[in-house]
Amino acid sequence: MDLASLDTADVANEGVAMPVHGPDGQPVLQEDGAAVTITLLGDDSDELVKFDRQLVNRSLRGGQPITAELAEAKEISRLARATVGWSGIVLDGEVLKFSEENAKKLYKRLRWLRQQVRVFVADRANFMKASPES
Repeated sequence: MDLASLDTADVANEGVAMPVHGPDGQPVLQEDGAAVTITLLGDDSDELVKFDRQLVNRSLRGGQPITAELAEAKEISRLARATVGWSGIVLDGEVLKFSEENAKKLYKRLRWLRQQVRVFVADRANFMKASPES
């Protein structure tokens, strides 16, 4: 087997739509029945690799102690950076326009969604190229 066939970087850079599931495990649907989705880059994307390196470099230079609050803020920023779009996100009765800042607000408020995004971004199987039909 050619290991290049298992390279996830290309798809991770393009992003993949993650169907949102509520804390109860049920799909979250829009009023028209379409799935609510968040389009995410994968851990192997150039953007997240760059973000992670910058974070480590800043930490090494700054010598700032890591607190739980700082770790949480960094995770929220990373997941917001991984978010490149969404469909059907409504919060407090209003359609939430996609932006990195709105993604931060969403992930800070909805911990169950933050966890779902974290798991999806880290799961390389979500970013595998589809096998050609035989």
